[in-house]
Amino acid sequence: GWKVFGDLQIGLSLRDRWRRDALFLDRYALGAPPSRTDPLGQPWGYGVLRPDSPDARAFFRARIHKVAREYDGLRIDHPHGLVCPWVYDRTAPDALRAVAQGARLHESPNLSDHRPLTKYAIARADQIDPTVPRHADAWVRALDPDQIERYAQSIAVVVDELAAAGSHEIACEVLSTAPFPLVEVLRRYALGRFRVTQKADLSNPRDGYRSENATARDWIMAGTHDTAPLSVVVDGWFSAGTANLRAAYLAERLVPAERDRSAFAEGLARDRGSLVRGMCADLFASPARHVLVFMSDLFGLADVYNRPGSVTEENWSLRVPNDFESAHRAHLASGTAMDVLGALALALRAREGTSHAALAAELERARLTRD
Repeated sequence: GWKVFGDLQIGLSLRDRWRRDALFLDRYALGAPPSRTDPLGQPWGYGVLRPDSPDARAFFRARIHKVAREYDGLRIDHPHGLVCPWVYDRTAPDALRAVAQGARLHESPNLSDHRPLTKYAIARADQIDPTVPRHADAWVRALDPDQIERYAQSIAVVVDELAAAGSHEIACEVLSTAPFPLVEVLRRYALGRFRVTQKADLSNPRDGYRSENATARDWIMAGTHDTAPLSVVVDGWFSAGTANLRAAYLAERLVPAERDRSAFAEGLARDRGSLVRGMCADLFASPARHVLVFMSDLFGLADVYNRPGSVTEENWSLRVPNDFESAHRAHLASGTAMDVLGALALALRAREGTSHAALAAELERARLTRD
């Protein structure tokens, strides 16, 4: 029953970039736009395949053809890079400044500082909202069906090659940026996105990270390899005095009877372990059919796995401890690790009129026995 997903990195190795130089744009590199995760953006320095090159398209298909036959499914790393890449001047002396002043490859029909991108534009000038920053999700506000198909060319290759290999398993790592063209392409192919609930904006009911806005095809998680561990985030909420706001939100999500929500929220707001458990239960109570748990959140680790945009010896080096079973028990007791049994029981009881009350009770008994 296990499936192994390949990681379809958005970047290519320096060797590929060097050996196939003619396939890439000369001046531009791929990066991450400014976002709530990193307001400055990230100058990744990755090569950008020429959109108008048949050889570049053939190279991309060959890459997908190979990887589709080696795994049961694919995780698309930063799919905006396949649909509406954020590009910047790779020749600029200050890369961080350049990426902040970058633009999207296919939606820059009339930018005075990026004239070379005009010929690659898919979105028209009348479909762009100039009152918002060019990295904003709503920079493009409308598209015609044929334009969506053009934006979807690379995703179509991934879908087709996976289908030919007998798979339709695709996870799209949509994190801090979900531009309108990307959203439309995902809708076109019924692909889900990541929903990282620790980032949810509680003041915005339409925020993409709120669990109630997930769909069945989405992948929902409290955190990822790019975020701080959940226990550290929860401690930050307590320090900032905002834990009660998150607790009230979780009460709405997890307690069907309105009369019981206040007491439930007060309990979460008093105890770190309870709030961590509530955050985990919210994942299983959401409409999403796929729940992803990063190792730091499962085991209650406090060290950060990756600090986006930084290059150090420590980055990406965190590993699960050898004594992971005893470490998990210890961190459960301290309220930092994921209480799987307790979270599942809460999620089952969150379903009003649930027929799973007996299973929830059994999980709660098993939890008490474990403790």
